[in-house]
Amino acid sequence: MTYSRPLSPAQLIACLDDLLTGRGDDAGDDLPGAELVVFDEDREVFRAALARHVRLDDEDPDVIWIRPIVTAAGAGSGLPVFDLAIVRRRALHVATARRVGRRVGLHLVTGQRAYVQPARGPRLAVLQDFDTWMTTLTAAQRAEIDALDQD
Repeated sequence: MTYSRPLSPAQLIACLDDLLTGRGDDAGDDLPGAELVVFDEDREVFRAALARHVRLDDEDPDVIWIRPIVTAAGAGSGLPVFDLAIVRRRALHVATARRVGRRVGLHLVTGQRAYVQPARGPRLAVLQDFDTWMTTLTAAQRAEIDALDQD
């Protein structure tokens, strides 16, 4: 694996935005996007697709806000439906961040390690469902969700 020098907050956001929107992914990917994988010691404790938005905290540049997409709440009119009480924004308090090949490696202040990496398998399907659901919302609703500043 190729490790880079530590990323500044601005570099971290740029790298994450590239992964979330699929820039730099293989052209053959069905639906580019990203997933979050969290490890506690050597044990995976969490894995989920990530919505296509990220931001730095206004008060603390070591905190990034993301939206893991854990599951759809059901289907309405044949389309997937997501409950924002479940698919809430989450804060990651980052101690250090580095590029690790195609992934971004995060050492969290909790002592956990997290990776944001190209999404694969079932997480791509969840991400596609979330993207489809977002198209059913008004522009104002989409902007509110993209802002990652409230639940």
